[in-house]
Amino acid sequence: MRYLILFLLLPAFLWGAKVLSYNVYDRNDRVDVMLTFDTPYEGVLRQNRHNDTVVIKLEEASIETPIVKNVNSKYLSKLTIAPQGENIEIVALVSPEVSMQASKTSDSYGLRLRFMRPAVNNNLGQTSPVDETAVATGLPTKSGSEFEQSYYVVIAILVIGIGILFWLKQNIAKRAETIHSEPKTPWLFNKKSASEAKSSPVSPIKTSGEMGGVHIRFQKSLDATNSVAMLDYGTMSYLVLLGNNTLILDKFQDNVPVTQNDFETLLQSKHRELDSYFQLAPIQDEAFDSYKEKASGAY
Repeated sequence: MRYLILFLLLPAFLWGAKVLSYNVYDRNDRVDVMLTFDTPYEGVLRQNRHNDTVVIKLEEASIETPIVKNVNSKYLSKLTIAPQGENIEIVALVSPEVSMQASKTSDSYGLRLRFMRPAVNNNLGQTSPVDETAVATGLPTKSGSEFEQSYYVVIAILVIGIGILFWLKQNIAKRAETIHSEPKTPWLFNKKSASEAKSSPVSPIKTSGEMGGVHIRFQKSLDATNSVAMLDYGTMSYLVLLGNNTLILDKFQDNVPVTQNDFETLLQSKHRELDSYFQLAPIQDEAFDSYKEKASGAY
């Protein structure tokens, strides 16, 4: 979200503030010209004077259409506001003794240009001269180098943010591929024993002195997805339905099937458990019917 806000504010950094409205206030002792901007004005104000013409340049500011205003005042007679490239030029026709003072509002959304006679120095009985340079730089403005630094900082933040988002996307995609590529193994296997069970035929049960690992005593396929197996783990034996899901049908510690015929007989006694499982998975009904036909006398 913060990068989006910075991206939306980027045009304000690049093209400056835009004048939305202006007002002229004619007072007895002065004339105030008030400009209102759409964003805080942080540009540089420069002033030049030629006889009765005051030329004010607002850098990093814009206005849509030129404005010409005739003012019937002893301080200001005519005011022109016009765009000049990426700046605004304000031309004011004033009396020879009138000076201009500029100030901004506290939020920098407003700029006031005040035309008035200089204050009289009571001690010397003379008017105080106006320092035009002070007027030009009296606003808290931002220099060109500072503006460039701000621009580069914003661009750098955007580039870094895009880079971080791209890196996160790549890592998430790699993790998703890894998860999908790993074969689903029943919870009863560890990775080593599962791979051994797939690559090797029926393994004989280990002696009582050899503990650890899962070993297949008997196994019978029902279809391409499901099979029934007798697994030995430690001192226990488990009758397990293997497929998309793993289901323990029974467990034994004694009376474990020793021959294939014993295993087939055990399967005949587990018809109900298998029937219940396949009723919960209607898609596999046909496979279960095939299994029942095979288990009923084909072996």
